[in-house]
Amino acid sequence: MKIAIMTQPLGQNYGGIMQAWALQQVLKNAGHDPVTIDRQSDAKSAAYYAARFGYRTAQKLLGKRKLPINYEKLLPYIFQHTQKFIAENIKMSERIDSTKKLKSHFDAENYDAVIVGSDQTWRPIYSPNINNYFLDFLENRKIKRLAYASSFGVDSWEFTNEQTKICAELAKKFDCISVRENSGVDLCKTYLDVEATQVLDPTMLIKREDYEKLCNTSINEKKGIYTYILDNSDWKDKVVRTVEEKLKLSRYKNQSETDYSKLTKYNLENFVFPKVEDWITGFAQSSLVITDSFHGTVFAIMFNKPFISLINNSRGASRFYSLLSSTDLEDRLISNYDEQMIDSLLNHPQNKFNIEINEKDIYKQSKSFLNRALKHI
Repeated sequence: MKIAIMTQPLGQNYGGIMQAWALQQVLKNAGHDPVTIDRQSDAKSAAYYAARFGYRTAQKLLGKRKLPINYEKLLPYIFQHTQKFIAENIKMSERIDSTKKLKSHFDAENYDAVIVGSDQTWRPIYSPNINNYFLDFLENRKIKRLAYASSFGVDSWEFTNEQTKICAELAKKFDCISVRENSGVDLCKTYLDVEATQVLDPTMLIKREDYEKLCNTSINEKKGIYTYILDNSDWKDKVVRTVEEKLKLSRYKNQSETDYSKLTKYNLENFVFPKVEDWITGFAQSSLVITDSFHGTVFAIMFNKPFISLINNSRGASRFYSLLSSTDLEDRLISNYDEQMIDSLLNHPQNKFNIEINEKDIYKQSKSFLNRALKHI
C-alpha cells in the first residue's frame, strides 16, 4: 500500500531525521510504499523578505544584531550532510510550502493511507501549519487516517481556542490515534475528545543491528563519554566534568557549533552538522552517554549504554518522563547538578542496561497498534 507520512520538516535535527527513517523502515518491512511529505513553512512574499532585509540591516548598523543579515543562505552548506542522508535514505515528496500545494499533491497521488507522526507533530509552536497535521487538507477524501506516536512534546495545552476547535473536529475523523507520551493520552481526551493509545517512538521499533549497519567505523572501539547536549548550561557542563573526573574518561561529541550569533564567513566550518552516520556511531562507541536530548536518550537505550539524561524543560520534559518510565529507567533522569545522585548513577549495576526493548509491554503494545492499523488499509 502507498502511505504518506506527515512529520515535521527534516534536516536540522538528528532525532527528527531518525524517527522519519525508522518509520519508513517499519512500513517497508511490512510490504508498504511509504513517502514522507516534505512540508516546509509557508512561502513568504517578496515584500516580506524586503522588509526583513531592511530591518536586519538597521539592527546590524545599530550593533543590535550579531547574526549575518542573510544567514539563511548559509543553511544548505551547514546542513549538507543531514540533507544528503535524507536524500539517500528517506523517500520524500517534492517540497511543499502551502496548504494549496499539499492538496494538489494528494490530488495527484493515489495514497491508500496517511500517517501523522511522530516528533512533536502536534506541537503548534513547532508546526509549519498545525491544521495540516490534523489532515485538514484531505477534507472529505476517503483515505485511511492514522496517527502513530504523534507528540505534543509537553504535558500542557499550547493550542489557541480556535486551533482547539478546528483540530478537535479533525481528530474525530482519524481511524485510530496513538501518541508518544502518556500525557498525550490525557490531552487527546481532555481537549480533542478522542481516545488515544500510548506507543513508542518509531526509532525504538527498529533493531539495534539496523542502526549498527549505519555506523561508519568499528563499533568495538570505545572512546569514553559521548555527549549530545542541545541546550548548554553551567550545571550540565558541571555534570559532564564531574563524570569525567570520577570515571577518568574523556568526553567526545559529534556535534557542531549551534550559537549562530557567533557565525561568520570565517568560522562557517564549525557550524556544519556532522554526518548522521557519525552521530549514530558516537553512541555505539561510547562507554557512557550524557545527553539532554530525547532521541539522544533513545539511542543510549538502543545501544544498551549506561547514560545520564539531563532534563530539558524548554524542549518538553514530559517526553523524557514518559520514555524512561515506560522502559523502567526513570532513575537515569536528573534535573540539576547533584553529586550524590551522580555517584549513585555511576555505581549503578550495569546489568540494569542488559534490557531488550522488544520484551517490554510498551513495545508489544506499539507493534500491535501499528500492525492492527496497517491490516485494515
